[in-house]
Amino acid sequence: MSTLGSRSKDVIERYWRFVTKGQAFKYFPLVVGRAENARVWDIEGRVYIDFLSSAATYNVGHSNPRVVKAVKEQLDRFIHYCLYLYHEPVVELAELLVKITPGSFEKKVAIGLSGGDANDTAIKAALIYTRRPRIVSYTYSYHGTTALDIAVGGSFKEDLRVAIPFKEVYFVEYPDTYRCHGIDDPKECGDYHLSMIESLFKKISGHSVAALLFEPIQGDGGVLVPPKNYVEGVRKITREYGIVFIDDEVQAGMGRTGRMWAIEHFNVEPDLLVAGKALGGGMPVSAVVGRAEILDSAPPQTYFATSAAHAASVVGAIEAIKYTIENNLPERARRLGKLAVKRLREMQEKYEVVGDVRGLGLMLGVDIVKSKTTREPDRKTALKIIWRSWEKGLIMMTYGKYGNVLRIAPPLTIPEEDLERGLEIIEESIKDVLAGKVPDEVVSYMAAWE
Repeated sequence: MSTLGSRSKDVIERYWRFVTKGQAFKYFPLVVGRAENARVWDIEGRVYIDFLSSAATYNVGHSNPRVVKAVKEQLDRFIHYCLYLYHEPVVELAELLVKITPGSFEKKVAIGLSGGDANDTAIKAALIYTRRPRIVSYTYSYHGTTALDIAVGGSFKEDLRVAIPFKEVYFVEYPDTYRCHGIDDPKECGDYHLSMIESLFKKISGHSVAALLFEPIQGDGGVLVPPKNYVEGVRKITREYGIVFIDDEVQAGMGRTGRMWAIEHFNVEPDLLVAGKALGGGMPVSAVVGRAEILDSAPPQTYFATSAAHAASVVGAIEAIKYTIENNLPERARRLGKLAVKRLREMQEKYEVVGDVRGLGLMLGVDIVKSKTTREPDRKTALKIIWRSWEKGLIMMTYGKYGNVLRIAPPLTIPEEDLERGLEIIEESIKDVLAGKVPDEVVSYMAAWE
């Protein structure tokens, strides 16, 4: 294990003494001191290339100067006032979001603090609007950690979901074209999974379902990109049954996949779009954007939180959106993602443990396996790879339904040389793991997605 400085040791020991383990799990004993664009420094002064972006939050880079300037200027005016009164920034953000999101219909916006509270809001709106009792979600999905989010989150263990009182949730399997029940053709895989949706709706009556909660790329499932015919088919089915189609863009949105919103790759219009993480440029803010009649079906204060639409966070979001558009970050994500995939697929050719490389833009996943023939997931090797990468100066994590997928999601502003060096570190780390230079015990140092 890499030697920790005394300051880092002290912070980590105090953290576990006073902060509940239910807050989060930790991959590495790294205490952040500062961050800028695609680099992070720990409090001892060591520098790291960031391939995680604080869970795909810093699309415009850490401490983006325009975001920082806008927030500082707002703080000099006023920090926030709750939603009992008006303030101008929330109006500007809502207008921007209506303009840049898909949907050729009248739209309105609800603004919150996090992707989780936005998904909670979208679900509540659908339940109220339809007056139907049921929600359909996906296995290995992740939508946040409110009680309602946990109830619909396929990444949570069933015994935890059982503890949540909302019971009318039905899960269907998300298409995984790498492991699709022996089906290799993506379109056939899409058809297979469409038949599963159709069977479910016949069984429970699609007319009893309020909403279908959909990630256009399933992040925590392991960067699963669904076949286009599947997404088109699901949208058609939800229209036929009058089901609210909720597009969760918290992880995939704001340019990360090479389009402003990931759903745009599939040419469908959601009823409600949920944004968070990167929306605020690092500030805590989220939004639900969609059909006015759905969002307006709830009475005042249904979506209320004292700090929701927080003025300082909202101006950060406005600046992050403008920066993303003016610098064409979706196109930059597409171009750099193409370079990264080329390099990763070269590794796939060379190393038996690299089973699959997938994703769009700079939302990429590398599926680590025991054998390319069996495609058996190898979580332990994946964890050893990211540990060695951290020791070499790269922040990266694992996730996926088997916990074996390397998550690659750097800031969209990452300098090309940092991207190239990060990819070099991944290959060096794979070599070190295969050469037996990384002991098995490092796995016990990490609390990670399983």
